[in-house]
Amino acid sequence: MLTRRDLVAGAGLAALGGTAARAQGEAFPSRPIRLVVPYTPGGSVDLMARAFGTRLTQNTGQPTVIENRPGASTMLATEYVARAAPDGYTVLSGGTQLALMSHMGTRTPYDAERDIVAVAVLTIVPYLLVVNSSLPVRNVQELIAYAKQRPGELNYASFGVGGAGHLAAEMFNMLAGTETVHIPYNGTAPGLNDVMGGRVAMSFCTIPPALPAIEAGRLRPLGLTGRQHLSALPGVPTIEEAGVAGYECVSMNVMFAPSGVPADRLQRLNDAVVRSLGDSDLRKLLEEQGFVPAEPMSPAQAKASFDASVSKLVEIIRRANIRT
Repeated sequence: MLTRRDLVAGAGLAALGGTAARAQGEAFPSRPIRLVVPYTPGGSVDLMARAFGTRLTQNTGQPTVIENRPGASTMLATEYVARAAPDGYTVLSGGTQLALMSHMGTRTPYDAERDIVAVAVLTIVPYLLVVNSSLPVRNVQELIAYAKQRPGELNYASFGVGGAGHLAAEMFNMLAGTETVHIPYNGTAPGLNDVMGGRVAMSFCTIPPALPAIEAGRLRPLGLTGRQHLSALPGVPTIEEAGVAGYECVSMNVMFAPSGVPADRLQRLNDAVVRSLGDSDLRKLLEEQGFVPAEPMSPAQAKASFDASVSKLVEIIRRANIRT
């Protein structure tokens, strides 16, 4: 005999089934898409997201609305998208950091593997090794030799414990055999100010804030943490090219959606991103901001690439015992 509980449960399942059927049958998108950014307006990631938003509007035929939700080391925005309706209308411009927090001891209000799904890779984010211009080193090999002669004496600034600058420096120590001391700051700018002032020897920093100081001769760029050259920094080699075999430490900007979005909608969003990446003006703008436009990838390829990047960084976290 059917009970009231059975009837209620059955009605709920029927309603869910009806919602899924409507989602599969509706034209997509048929209304604005919300692109959530986990940072304040005006920063480089926000500018990147807005540039993509303009192209997504063109390529989907529907407005892309940028919504900034900064705070809690990107966890507020990530949780918001993870809890959103899985209909493809709410997506996240997220970075590698969102999947690293739990590996450094932070309890996250979402499960990065279970609650969100990669739609497309937007950009690769390399960082830049800079030193105080008075430090008597002109290239990466000279820095390594200088540091090895002074184990534990050279310090480096990062924009926070467990951030990309911290991980990049620890990978450098591991592969180059150096021993340098971490000085975390609350952001890139204060750390670079102390490098310029000679209070800190070097930094693995985000690129746009360093460019004016490099042009003014107050910082000396030695190498890029990625494997591509940048038009914004002509003549600056990658750290691997400079002799540190196997070195690559980058972040990724990825479009994520809540888990459960129908596959055809994920593919529609992916198609719009891929078409956007073919826009020469967008690519030029991204490169000027220190981003490397991603190669076109399917949702499955985007997930595989993101997972591989995270796994590499998790190994640094483990070996360096980084805890937030």
